[in-house]
Amino acid sequence: MKKKLLIVVLLICAISVSVGLAAERPAVPEGIRVPELAYDSNSIWLFWNRPKETDTAAYYNIYEDGKYLGNTRNDSVGIGVDKLRKFTQKNAQLVGNRIIVHSYHVTGLDADTEYHFTVRAVSPAGMESSDSPVVSSKTTVKPEITEAKEYGAAGDGITLDTDALQKAIDACAYDGIVEITNGTYRTGALFLKSHMTLQFDAGAMLRASDASEDFAPVLNGRYQGILNVPDGGENIRIVGQGVIDGNGWMQGTDGIYLKANNKTTDGYDTRHVFNIGILAKQQVKALMDEEMSFKQAYAGRSTMVIFHDVNNVYFEGVTFENPSNHVMAVQGCNNVTLNNISIKSYDCNNGDGIDFSGNNFIVANSYIDTGDDGIDFNAGIGKGAENKPPVSGSWIFNNYFAHGHGAVVLGSHTGSWIEDVVAEDNVMEGTDIGLRCKTGQGVGGGARNVIFRNNILKSMKRQAFIFTTAYTDANAVGEFEATVPGQFHDITVENCNVDGTGAPAIEVDGLEEMPHKNFTFKNIGLYNAQANKLEHLENGIFENVVFF
Repeated sequence: MKKKLLIVVLLICAISVSVGLAAERPAVPEGIRVPELAYDSNSIWLFWNRPKETDTAAYYNIYEDGKYLGNTRNDSVGIGVDKLRKFTQKNAQLVGNRIIVHSYHVTGLDADTEYHFTVRAVSPAGMESSDSPVVSSKTTVKPEITEAKEYGAAGDGITLDTDALQKAIDACAYDGIVEITNGTYRTGALFLKSHMTLQFDAGAMLRASDASEDFAPVLNGRYQGILNVPDGGENIRIVGQGVIDGNGWMQGTDGIYLKANNKTTDGYDTRHVFNIGILAKQQVKALMDEEMSFKQAYAGRSTMVIFHDVNNVYFEGVTFENPSNHVMAVQGCNNVTLNNISIKSYDCNNGDGIDFSGNNFIVANSYIDTGDDGIDFNAGIGKGAENKPPVSGSWIFNNYFAHGHGAVVLGSHTGSWIEDVVAEDNVMEGTDIGLRCKTGQGVGGGARNVIFRNNILKSMKRQAFIFTTAYTDANAVGEFEATVPGQFHDITVENCNVDGTGAPAIEVDGLEEMPHKNFTFKNIGLYNAQANKLEHLENGIFENVVFF
């Protein structure tokens, strides 16, 4: 009898605490801002910080000068969030209240008009917070539009439209738009300029030619991409509802790009690039005709988007698929936002989603399904990187990652340090690894001040989290002057749930002479996961890390 009474009392206390939390007014949202170039003549995007761990916010209401506009519980803010919601419906217990949406797309606005927005947090019981600080933003004037077809682009999928498309780009007015209307535009390398928007209408596709010469000249052993800014620039937007197709590989009957097997030495495997490649095949063959080895030629395939030293870059809405090599190489760039995009490169060889270096990088609301790493940070390698600036200030939230070798990947090129990375409110499903930190002996630098929180990882093929100094890739690294080994320190992983790993759930693989250090793992639920493996970790804190 006393035991039953105790259970009843405990239940009443638990209910009282739950009701109290639900009735508590949530904290005021913080950090409301409009990302660089995340606005046009009729819409503005709002981003803000996720709530603190103790906050009771369940979703957010958005207001313009006190007028209610919508909320983050029901309104769509991108393909990544749509995927998160579907995943949550199927995995409600695993997700719990870990993930919250913290952005909003305000549409239907007037051109050349200043608007004032506030955001209010809403508790599970429907109680609103007070208004956030006001964020003001102005829509652009109605831009001058240049239609690609006006410059002779056929869009019939047969005609090579490179020259016509380049003429439209060159003719684009300052802060104007080049509009790609419905159709399939076969193209070679295009070169964008500063202060322009490349806009893809629904039904528009930019498809890479299958001729290697359309992406010449070869620079540093590599072909040009489809979209290039090789020598710096500023204020470039790529937006819309269309598709950029790298035309790299054949597809199987299941719609998945076929993965090459190039390791046979006695003849060519049926999955060799010479049998299943499209543009990839032509580029490798052409480079071998120039007396490159197969290994060198294979590394020379086109990456779809190649931006160097560009300030203020914004991608929104567009689907990038089937690269010959990687999808995006955005190097030495600052203030870069990828918002509500789709990347589909599974299972293209070396099909990284985004290789990034620079400062102030945001990836939000996106769907990333790759044949290699999803988001990969590149800080150089060896002594040549030691005096270069670190790759700094990245925010990755509300994305859905499928497949890929790693979802969020720091390294293996860590030479000038990768720092100040926050990855939160993401789902990783069927990926090899969720947080993949990799470096090597002689590489130098490492990663520091990294926060990985409120993420859900399901069906990891390998580790959920790995930090290794043992990474080597002879095909990728090449020659470099060695320095000290890379190191990872001041890393926090918290409030994450993991269901299923094919290797140790948490693996730390440092060196005796260069241990990784200052790691905190807090509130981690590990279901159907293998035991942790920890070597050469200094000052590791494990708080409420529970295997179920």
